[in-house]
Amino acid sequence: MNLLLGIRMVLGGGRESMVRMALMAIGIAIGVLLVLLALTALPVLQTHTDRLAWHRTNVNSPATAPDPALWLAVTDRYAGKDVIRVHVAALGAHPPVPPGISRLPGPGEVFVSPALAELMAATPSDQLRDRFPGRIAGTIGPEGLIAPAELVGIVGQAPQQLRQTLGATEIRGIEQPGERRDLIELLGILVGMLAALIIGPVAVFVAMVTRLGGARRDVRFAALRLAGATRWQTAVFAAVETVGAAIAGVLLGWAGFLAVRPLAAGYITLGHGMPIFASDLRVPTGQLVLVLLAVPLLAGATTLVSLRPVQMTPLQVRRRTRRRPPSAWRLLPVAVGLLGVWAITKAQANPALAEDLRLGPLSLLAALSIVVGLFLSGSWVCMWISRGMARLSGSATSLIVARRVAADPYSTFRAVSGAALAIYVATWLSLSAAHERQTQRDVTSALDPGVVAVHVQGASPESVAALMSGDAVMARVGPNAKVVVACAELARVTSVRCPLPTDPSGWDTLEGAQAEDLFMLPYPGVSAADYIFGPRAFAEPDAESAQLPIQTLFIPTDGTLATQERLRTLAAVTIPASRSKTDDDLPAREAVDTSGLDAALPPVMVFVLLVAACSLTVSAINGLTERRRPFALLRASGVRLGELRRIVLLETGVPLAATVLGGVGVAMVAAYVSVSPSEWVWPTGGFLAGLGVGVLAAFAVSLIALPLMDIATRHDSIRFE
Repeated sequence: MNLLLGIRMVLGGGRESMVRMALMAIGIAIGVLLVLLALTALPVLQTHTDRLAWHRTNVNSPATAPDPALWLAVTDRYAGKDVIRVHVAALGAHPPVPPGISRLPGPGEVFVSPALAELMAATPSDQLRDRFPGRIAGTIGPEGLIAPAELVGIVGQAPQQLRQTLGATEIRGIEQPGERRDLIELLGILVGMLAALIIGPVAVFVAMVTRLGGARRDVRFAALRLAGATRWQTAVFAAVETVGAAIAGVLLGWAGFLAVRPLAAGYITLGHGMPIFASDLRVPTGQLVLVLLAVPLLAGATTLVSLRPVQMTPLQVRRRTRRRPPSAWRLLPVAVGLLGVWAITKAQANPALAEDLRLGPLSLLAALSIVVGLFLSGSWVCMWISRGMARLSGSATSLIVARRVAADPYSTFRAVSGAALAIYVATWLSLSAAHERQTQRDVTSALDPGVVAVHVQGASPESVAALMSGDAVMARVGPNAKVVVACAELARVTSVRCPLPTDPSGWDTLEGAQAEDLFMLPYPGVSAADYIFGPRAFAEPDAESAQLPIQTLFIPTDGTLATQERLRTLAAVTIPASRSKTDDDLPAREAVDTSGLDAALPPVMVFVLLVAACSLTVSAINGLTERRRPFALLRASGVRLGELRRIVLLETGVPLAATVLGGVGVAMVAAYVSVSPSEWVWPTGGFLAGLGVGVLAAFAVSLIALPLMDIATRHDSIRFE
């Protein structure tokens, strides 16, 4: 009966009650959507590792079938894209089979991914198709691909033919998913920061939404208590509205997550330049159930906690006391965190000390200390803002705002804390990426344009005869991965300078790094784990060098894409184990990490600023409904509607601007103490402009409450109250 009566009270509350429930449901839906998106981070990484499992197949992979098979995996390239080519031959009736196909292709058959089939149809055969000899007998399903656009082909060959191919090995099984990522560091840093930066603010946002119009409801429930309702009945009446809105918001947020999942998957590439499968963007069942149950419980708990004063004193005769103003000790966690970042940076400069200390957890603690300090010190900043506004105010509206902020700086900062934290995180990430870009070695391509480097990996001179030309340069490989090549010849087709480094100390120079990248296998950024080779030293050829196997051929061409791809195809047909690369395949090696950070920066900013915008909006609407009668009285006493709106603007805008600037300042200091002064990089004007636009967008969204000012402050509101 209590439940039914509570539903009747909600439905009979008129338009105001329905609007309040709709706002709560929409706000909770946004919060649930953001939490579910945040919880997909680790499953996406783990699923990516699982999808890559069969690419790691080698002779040591556990047996997965009764019969063995021959296996040769090659990472090839076409027009700047990775092309995975796997040569297989069954050694029995039941060989191991990679995921995505039902059987191994037989001799003369090829299985290709859908994207590779489309590319083959649009490309001349001598530039790509001939690398996969045989008839296309089927396609590889999604289970065998890391992304829908992955280029993969599995070539079937006769056992006797593949046995004679350089690099082929016998396997007894396909590497299976199950290699768990090392989540100790990942959970400590990624999930910790995820909780602090995303899930934490969203939880606060959900709690804020459930208190929308809380003061007016408290008065109504106090009247119920005076009319004879018990505490349990009052609690049921209060929880029906918020829990009902929370359940609707949870279902709406879940539906929204399913709707935006394909769109979000299109922006996630995991460093491969290819969007992932939308199905990989999932929330584990246990976490999904926890969110779907916890949000309504959080909403109900927030309502019951806020209802406690009404339960205890229904006559509302409690003495209202002003909270103690915040003190400067709230700045201490920020100072401790910055000091920790500085100390960790110094420790990292000492390899022996860095090895003894657990710098990962210490870095997390320092970062969390700064975040906590920002939350704590925000109210202290708002208090001083109010004092400054009171001293400098030249109008009644600014003085009202100053007094309002001074009366409760804690609530003032809670309304803008999401934006301040978002700006801090975005600024810190941007400065970190800029620092990495500046300090990375400028290891640009050492190959001259038009030169194709074909890594034949120990082939004989007879087997590479079809690739040789009069101006080709040959590099051989000796014991202990020593590359033997005439530096003068190598300089003719590359930009390296002589002499080449003959010991490990020479790798630290630009020339050493470029020379290393010339022979490194696989080259930076490949999609498959196959044959790996790295030079350990270089040597000039001598009389005995002619007996050494060939490692790499440097073959000049006319520089056109078609000619280079024909040469790649010829190399793949002549020596299936060969890998070819051009100057376009040798970007700056260390730029890969920073490009991932740069790519992640815009979504992170949009993600967290969306939370900030929603928090600001709910705070503005809640502040308006809570002070409906005071605003109506001010308007009745002669204060113009524009001045009332200006009060709301100043209450949100001034603390927002000050705390955002504080977040930028703290991020700049944190970035400064984490590098040497000579490596300090100022944020670019474009980034600062982007931050400004993001903050203004979040603030503009919160202005949705301004049109409600006219309705909330009409004279009939005073009579109603």
